[in-house]
Amino acid sequence: MKLYEFDNVQNFISKIEGFLEKNEAANNLLLGLIYSLLEKEMKGQKLTDTFMYAVDDFEGNLVLVILMNRINLIVSGEGMELDSAITNAVTYLYKSGRDVPGVVGPTAIARQFAFEWATKKQVIPFVKMNQRIYQLNKVNPIEFSTGKLQLADLNDLELVTDWIYEFHESIDEKIVREEAIKKAAENLENSSLYIWKDQDFVSMAKKTRPTKNGIVLSLVYTPPVFRNKGYASSCVASLSQLLLDEGYKFCGLYTDLSNPTSNDIYSKIGYHPIKDSIMYRFRTGNGEN
Repeated sequence: MKLYEFDNVQNFISKIEGFLEKNEAANNLLLGLIYSLLEKEMKGQKLTDTFMYAVDDFEGNLVLVILMNRINLIVSGEGMELDSAITNAVTYLYKSGRDVPGVVGPTAIARQFAFEWATKKQVIPFVKMNQRIYQLNKVNPIEFSTGKLQLADLNDLELVTDWIYEFHESIDEKIVREEAIKKAAENLENSSLYIWKDQDFVSMAKKTRPTKNGIVLSLVYTPPVFRNKGYASSCVASLSQLLLDEGYKFCGLYTDLSNPTSNDIYSKIGYHPIKDSIMYRFRTGNGEN
């Protein structure tokens, strides 16, 4: 078993890109984040609180990829020696004094990593969210609500800030107002956020994490007062079609399995499940996260 730690994103990509691209849509989170980090690196930005690892098996075949930031450790892997690779990585991170805030990845892999880490650190793992990764190659014909999709701009900063704040409240990942403002401004400045407008602005969705062939939709949110009117479906379907028309071969998204409404909406639009994922967090014996 050999573990590699990288301090250069380009070198990391050279090691793991082909491995992850064997299942590009399922690995959209890792690939998208890594390409984003590469852009920052090429602009000369320092990558603080970001750690990159890969583990080879005894024959030199890559079996495990890890990207860790201040929010999560994101993991993907496959192969006969995967269990040993996870154990090897957990031990290395523990001895290195790293802090693992949470673990995200395919269900079995993330579970093993979370529980082995919890044993080392004497903490308790708990499931923050059961997720499902979806892929869309063609938008199904649906009945659209009234209104149209439009790109949000800086004139929408206050509205988008409110919605981002409310979105994070709804998924129990609370943020302070200042962080919501920062996220809103970044999304508007890079032209990634779209809004469905009827008589009012009623729903939003974001394009993010492009890979070589695909792109992800996230931050799908409709305020409670505008729900059950087809706005979210119209927004997601229209943005998905727009992205396919721009040349992407597929769109992807993550869903919370505890929300059957959103999973049903996406399925009707044409998204089909490709892999389940899970997010773990940790707490101490006294209940502190």
